[in-house]
Amino acid sequence: MPEITETAGRLAATQPEATMPCPLCAASVKGANLDRHLGKVHPGHVTGPRSAERSWRGPERLIARPLVIVPTLAVLGSLALISVTGEVNQALVFGSGGALSIGLILTYFVLEDAPLFRGRLSVQGEGLVLSHTLGLRRRRLARVDRVETGSAYGIKSIGTGGDGTGGQAIEEQAGMYLKLHGGRRHITVRCKQNAGFRKTWTGWEQAARSRRWHITLAPADFVALQYTLSELGILTLRTR
Repeated sequence: MPEITETAGRLAATQPEATMPCPLCAASVKGANLDRHLGKVHPGHVTGPRSAERSWRGPERLIARPLVIVPTLAVLGSLALISVTGEVNQALVFGSGGALSIGLILTYFVLEDAPLFRGRLSVQGEGLVLSHTLGLRRRRLARVDRVETGSAYGIKSIGTGGDGTGGQAIEEQAGMYLKLHGGRRHITVRCKQNAGFRKTWTGWEQAARSRRWHITLAPADFVALQYTLSELGILTLRTR
């Protein structure tokens, strides 16, 4: 595949009146002004070698389930052992209980998108692969055949008392997401910034707001994903 800047330059040359995201900073610029923007805002930017594979890293959420399930199974196993033997192994009970507590704490931070565990989204052929759960698991799309987009949001507690009670949960805007479908499977990618996606591209379907996504990408990486979807024939630059 060509470099993202090459893809952006080709689209800018063929559609100079279209608005498009800068491939380096995600700022919206007209195609006719892309070269000027790159020279002024990103002087001396280096185009890397051509590569058959692209990949981007970011905080991932799929690890949340094993963080809870594995220590929960340990707790249940210790309780079953106590039921069978009639003996209480305090080290086993406290160990499994402590692991569950740590798992729940880590899960909270994962769902808050803390960069504790990072996944990798890679392009392979005409599809995508999301490496997650410490690189031990993969979610694969052999081919992207449909893209949905919607607003991402989270839940924030406000007005809590000193004892942590009496608070109110409110919805908080959290950027946007792309839900990439390949047959019955999907990968959901979030970005904290909208980066003018809806005004830039066609070929996507509107979806409902969601609190669920698999990986969060930085704005420039999110734009690189968009240009990649354009190369794969999924997205088309919107013309005026």
